Amino acid sequence: MSDAQIASQPLVLLVEDAVLMRMELADMLEIGRFRVLPVASAEEALEVLQANPDVEAVVTDVNLSQTGMDGLELARRVGRERGLGVVVISGQVIPDDELPPGVHFLAKPVHEGTLARLVQSVLPPRGEQPLQARPLLETTSTVAADEWTLTPRQHEVLALLVQGKSNGDIAEAMGLSENTVKVHLVTVFKVLGVHSRTEALLAGLKRLPPR
Repeated sequence: MSDAQIASQPLVLLVEDAVLMRMELADMLEIGRFRVLPVASAEEALEVLQANPDVEAVVTDVNLSQTGMDGLELARRVGRERGLGVVVISGQVIPDDELPPGVHFLAKPVHEGTLARLVQSVLPPRGEQPLQARPLLETTSTVAADEWTLTPRQHEVLALLVQGKSNGDIAEAMGLSENTVKVHLVTVFKVLGVHSRTEALLAGLKRLPPR
């Protein structure tokens, strides 16, 4: 398959806190001809959605972090604030009245073909953009963020990159996964009009205020 064909595949955000299950579901989705952004928590998912408007659907487990948002609440927010379709996965039976409107439920164990069909069914018609009613994350604006159209979080990622930090170092410093850092960097590169870490570093050195 060519790069152009891969790039044309729908982009799906996968939210699953169990590493092995996340890898298995990602493989299923890729076999079903979806591009996949895998994250471990609802909070990371919201950051990725904030940074990447190309996401067309979300697949989430119900039981995520015991201390954070669960998959049902994430589905409600994603549907309400972005108008994205969601497939919710669980090993437990979930009453229909707990599911937000337009959300599909899939019981574990997950069958590859069923997962692909459900995700396909919640995708927006090609050519239509998902609803983006409001930002998913409340942010405090700064002059730099306004000027570059970067969120404060992306501005922080750039500042750490300028310090010579690797993606792993940035992820650890900000409490994110490396995948989420990569998503933020894609936006940073696009806004700065650069194509590499070196170009982004040089642009950041010129524009960031001195420490």
